[in-house]
Amino acid sequence: MHHHGGFHVFRRTLVVIAAVLLVGSLSSAPSQAADTWVPPGGAAFNNPVAGYTGRTALVRRVIAAVDHSPRGSVIRIAAYSFDRKDVADALVRAHRRGVLVQMVLNDNWTSTQTRRLRKILGGNPSASRFVRICDGSCRGGAGNLHMKVYAFSRTGAATNVIMTGSANMTDRAVQLQWNDMVTLRGQNGLFNTFVGVFNQLKYDRPVSPQWVYYEQPDMQAQFYRTSARQRTGTTTSRTPTPDEDPVMKRLRAVNCVAQPGFGLNGKTQIRVMMYGWNGDRGKYLADQVARLKRQGCGIKVITSVAGGGVIKVLNEAGIPVKSADYKYLSDGTVDFYSHLKVMWIDGTMRKPVTTTTTPEPTLTDPSPAPTTTTTIQNVGTRMVWTGSENWSEMSFRNDELCLGLTNSTIVRKYKSEFDYLWTNYSHRVGLRPLNKPRYVG
Repeated sequence: MHHHGGFHVFRRTLVVIAAVLLVGSLSSAPSQAADTWVPPGGAAFNNPVAGYTGRTALVRRVIAAVDHSPRGSVIRIAAYSFDRKDVADALVRAHRRGVLVQMVLNDNWTSTQTRRLRKILGGNPSASRFVRICDGSCRGGAGNLHMKVYAFSRTGAATNVIMTGSANMTDRAVQLQWNDMVTLRGQNGLFNTFVGVFNQLKYDRPVSPQWVYYEQPDMQAQFYRTSARQRTGTTTSRTPTPDEDPVMKRLRAVNCVAQPGFGLNGKTQIRVMMYGWNGDRGKYLADQVARLKRQGCGIKVITSVAGGGVIKVLNEAGIPVKSADYKYLSDGTVDFYSHLKVMWIDGTMRKPVTTTTTPEPTLTDPSPAPTTTTTIQNVGTRMVWTGSENWSEMSFRNDELCLGLTNSTIVRKYKSEFDYLWTNYSHRVGLRPLNKPRYVG
């Protein structure tokens, strides 16, 4: 492990197998015999206007994994909010089976179910089971624990499983929001990185470095709290500049001329579904998205609870924008919306490419050292970024997780989810629907 500029960089190789067989019913509790069940890998979405099954799609994924966790395994949950009785019931069952249940939650509100679990599991973060409620963000000062991660050391036949996305285990997330969840199995490097972050979160103390980077050829993960400067032991941190902003860096790396076989009609395609795109940071990210539109990229955006300044910039650039906000209340807020925080690309990104060459041996140098050169090259890219991070400066004060994924099945699923919401569950910005949308199968 090496440090540079406050980042830990890990490199591993990754294979995500997104197609799995579902053995047995999701709700059946496992016996201690060999459990052949595996959690379905890849991306999943709920639909808040569907029937019970569609609304609870993500909650039921978590419950199934909890129910298949064997005695002695560890469940680690880091989340912003929690109030689902069905998930709490599953966690209590697991605890009684001898599973070590560890939870770290944000302090925005403490639900009946959270209090119930804290009573059963205790609140001591040094114990093997606990519920810890952070004061502000868990690894820094003001802010929030905003990531939503459900991690299982073992569930069924799978080890080191991480489920993450925009979904909290709440009634609100089921009834009033569109959310996503990615399940990754056996990604040991990422899993161990998360466990390291979790062990910092649970003590609710400032740590440094506050940005942890996890990279694989197939994946990037960012756990962040601010401060690109190392500020050990203090809770003060400045907001990163646009140059340090990971989302800005990502947008600046886009080349609108698509590589052959990528994009559409030679143009790089970008889709953004973003809840809470606002503030100064939102504005400079919108300016950069507008710049890409002017450079010829094909872009569409679905917003929820967006800032007026952001909408204005996107509109002026001629970017098609729709809103997924419904059930407007008299105070101007909305009660039904897309909670997704997703960016999808199909086209070209400028990426560092490292090539290694070994010179021919000579008499004077029989085993010459290989030389590596790194150049920035245009690389054909199909990729999606998802997680807990909104495009606002608040995210820099939060404990967030953002994943970049290149698995083709996952990337395709996010594109079809965008198209599904664009067609069925979004409307012209400026309309203020009082009701939720009708279900479209």
